[in-house]
Amino acid sequence: MTPAPSFRRPASLFPSTAETIPGAPDPAQTADLAHDSAEALLHGVFHSSDQEVVQRILTLVEREGLGDLATLWSSAPATSLPGALWRLYVLHTWVQRQTEEVALRYREGSRTVPGLRYLAGFEEPPSLEQTRRTMDQILRGAFTGDLSIALARAGAVAVITAHGTAHLADAETTEAAQHALTVQAERLLSTGEELAAAGRAAREGRLD
Repeated sequence: MTPAPSFRRPASLFPSTAETIPGAPDPAQTADLAHDSAEALLHGVFHSSDQEVVQRILTLVEREGLGDLATLWSSAPATSLPGALWRLYVLHTWVQRQTEEVALRYREGSRTVPGLRYLAGFEEPPSLEQTRRTMDQILRGAFTGDLSIALARAGAVAVITAHGTAHLADAETTEAAQHALTVQAERLLSTGEELAAAGRAAREGRLD
């Protein structure tokens, strides 16, 4: 088995998405609003039987963009509800917008960390449609099912694609390309670990 690559622990946002996000204000000024809005969103959907409400939440970023969520949630700790939902939405957005690239990286990474494939729930190998559909199911599950499982699954997706990104970096022939992919791998791994930690916190009732 190919040894798993080792990474540092940088910021948790995928670069191509993070570049579009405006800077957030002082976290202390928005912490209460972040928690209140995240709880209202989660509990409002969880207790709703209206499928239109659920669909609006799934397409929230598609319709409104990441900017408003970034202002409210991006500075929240990973093991808080707004911080966990922020990371989940960022990952979901990346998968939906760059599905072909995600599927490639997932296929590369699944060979290194095969145990996480079952948790992620992707087909082997994943098609583009199935990749999008599964990530939609994960996001939907956060609001209508078990939040801890949804976060754990999202974390597995991020970690697998991190390993795949690292493998692609090894195959590059230029130093600039290798560096760019390595940075992306590091950030994806960090996001995956934070989502996994948030999933454990949710399972134990510690997701504030």
